Amino acid sequence: MKKLRNVTLDEHDRKLLARLQRDATATAEGLGSTIGLSASSVQRRIKRLRATGVIEREVALLNADALGKRMTFIVGVKVDYGKKAEVNALIKKLLADGRTQQMYYVTGEVDYILTVIVHDMQDYDDYSKTLLLASAAVLRFQSNVVIEGLRVGLEIAI
Repeated sequence: MKKLRNVTLDEHDRKLLARLQRDATATAEGLGSTIGLSASSVQRRIKRLRATGVIEREVALLNADALGKRMTFIVGVKVDYGKKAEVNALIKKLLADGRTQQMYYVTGEVDYILTVIVHDMQDYDDYSKTLLLASAAVLRFQSNVVIEGLRVGLEIAI
């Protein structure tokens, strides 16, 4: 993540960011007409927002079902911080595995919350055995199968 530098957002920036979160492929002309700016002004603002780190990256959101990824798990993981090297190795492996979609270091009963997207139960069984059960750092973990994603997104309210 880029470190933010000298960031001051005005109302046009906020409107622009809100629209870009919904559709990063929108043209500068289209964005400008909806927020009341010229296309060149929109382009300058987007360039500045990227350079300052407000816009970290732009990605395509894919349909997991279309790719055969039919199951999502929310997993809580409790680790043994007395085994620091093993914890660090586990974190590195979890971050490197493409099935780990999101990973958060949290407070509460567990230390990490993972969002894991897999093809099927056998794929998750492999994930849990090769990453979680195989690690001496893991004290326990709890897997929750997502039945329905009622709200799934990455948009930040502006």
